[in-house]
Amino acid sequence: MHVCGMLMVLCVGSFSSTRADLPLVDQLMTDYWDWRISSSPEFASFVGIHDYDDQLDSMTLAEYEHRLAKSHEFLDRVTSILDVNMTLSHADEVNLRILKEEVLTYIDGYPYMGFLLPLSYSEGVHVDFERLVTWMVFETAEDYEKLLGRLDLLPQQLVEVEALMREGVARGVVQHAITMKGVGESLGRFVVETAEESPLWSTFTSFPDGFTEEQIQSLQERARNVITSKVSPAFETLKNYVTQEYVTRPDIAVTSLPDGIQRYDQLLKFHTSTNLGVADIHQLGLDEVTRIEGEMAKVIEELGYDLSVPEFSAMIRNDSNFYLNDADEMMAYFERLSYEVIPPELSKVFVNLPETELQLVARPSPDGTAAFYLTGSYDGSRPGIFYVNTYFYDKQPTYEIMTLSLHEGNPGHHLQGSHSLESSSMPFFRRVMEDRNYYQAPSRFPMNTGFLEGWGLYSESLGFDLGLFGDPYDRYGHYSFEIFRACRLVVDTGIHALGWTRQEAVDFMTQHSALSLKNIENEVDRYITQPGQAVAYKVGQLTISNLRARAAAELGEAFDVRKFHDLVLDSAGPLVLLEEEVNAWIAAGGGK
Repeated sequence: MHVCGMLMVLCVGSFSSTRADLPLVDQLMTDYWDWRISSSPEFASFVGIHDYDDQLDSMTLAEYEHRLAKSHEFLDRVTSILDVNMTLSHADEVNLRILKEEVLTYIDGYPYMGFLLPLSYSEGVHVDFERLVTWMVFETAEDYEKLLGRLDLLPQQLVEVEALMREGVARGVVQHAITMKGVGESLGRFVVETAEESPLWSTFTSFPDGFTEEQIQSLQERARNVITSKVSPAFETLKNYVTQEYVTRPDIAVTSLPDGIQRYDQLLKFHTSTNLGVADIHQLGLDEVTRIEGEMAKVIEELGYDLSVPEFSAMIRNDSNFYLNDADEMMAYFERLSYEVIPPELSKVFVNLPETELQLVARPSPDGTAAFYLTGSYDGSRPGIFYVNTYFYDKQPTYEIMTLSLHEGNPGHHLQGSHSLESSSMPFFRRVMEDRNYYQAPSRFPMNTGFLEGWGLYSESLGFDLGLFGDPYDRYGHYSFEIFRACRLVVDTGIHALGWTRQEAVDFMTQHSALSLKNIENEVDRYITQPGQAVAYKVGQLTISNLRARAAAELGEAFDVRKFHDLVLDSAGPLVLLEEEVNAWIAAGGGK
């Protein structure tokens, strides 16, 4: 089935005129989206399209080579339209340029073969399959049959994962031991004597009304058989390879891999969509750290303390009054802010607010970050989910929670993601970002990290516009969060290009932020695992903040921050596109 053919009004709502060139542009957008969905059944489930729920992604070199060939094919098609003297609307031209950038990103990143690194403590089949099941629907017997189909295919995917890792070892493209910590144990969870012990069994313990006992018993028996006879042995084989044979690299720096310097440059370009180099990014981080420490010093003075920033940060980091008693109390704190405190203020700076529901979910993880967001599905079957890591409830200070809530929920990732999802003008490939498989970077289609995470970080600063930082400690927590994003520019480049050790990175962040030591250690391990990704937050935020400041200065009284935010949200994509759109908006008088 052609997904966009069925959902034309959703996918190509901006192509509704009677221009002679419409079918050509329309067909290209449709063909691209159809191919992306059909070639990645797991992405389809993530989006909320369930026609491929009985299939898994192919993880072979041949598949990645096929994606390269298809990317060249789509590049030729989009270039042929842009190069011809064809009358295109501004929206069509923008969409075609973004599509061109999509496929060029894959083409330019392919030589680095990020897909040869398919396992880490945070990603891989030991994490992804359970998550994949949550993206499926289970209403009919056919839905359960689809899951059985995926379970039946899972052993082959595990074989493909091992083959990729072996190819990586042969090419010298391997993970560091820090990135692989706990992976063997995680794989071992799926090695079971009985199906009921497996993390994959839970879906077969409850069924909707209307299922007969005979149907339930049949589905359960088949699930038991495939889990114990196929899936469990396959996980054991992969676990044995990871723990007994896989060779990790000795150096934490990604630049220690083949073509290391060029690889890191490509990763920085992938995540920031700019050409900023290591030296520029490192210095930008140092400058931002100095600026933000000045703001932190003002808060300390306001509170009446005669302490330096490191001294004050150490004091409140170790003050038990800023920590909660249990996971339930932690969730209640987040829920009050996200459901009661923040929403009434949003109309001050936004014209349109999302209809997609925001749901907060506890997700305890000893190795995970403090929180993360998963966008909703286009069909509304899955709300936007703000996952809160409650594992270290006693190490998450309350003075950070307001800022964290602004970033992950509203007006951050939830508002931005829902704006795109609910858009009637964006083609579908722009409306849904494939928020998974980070390890494949730069050898994958874009994530627009600079825009998406830049918006998340920019949204934290909107707490000032919304009047939410009246408490000086919350304000200090905001600056602490901002400075640790600035520290990322220094630490990421330090680790991957300047020879820093893990401890040097931890020490730098401890000195310059009020984050708990455990949070800092988790963050540094993340930077080792996902080179360049964390740099994008500050680069993107500064881009948006600087554009807002310039628009306000040049437009004067004509500047409307709500219209500015609408424009930014409509310009999701590479940061260079955002700059061009804002420049044109300013030149046109700010939407007058």
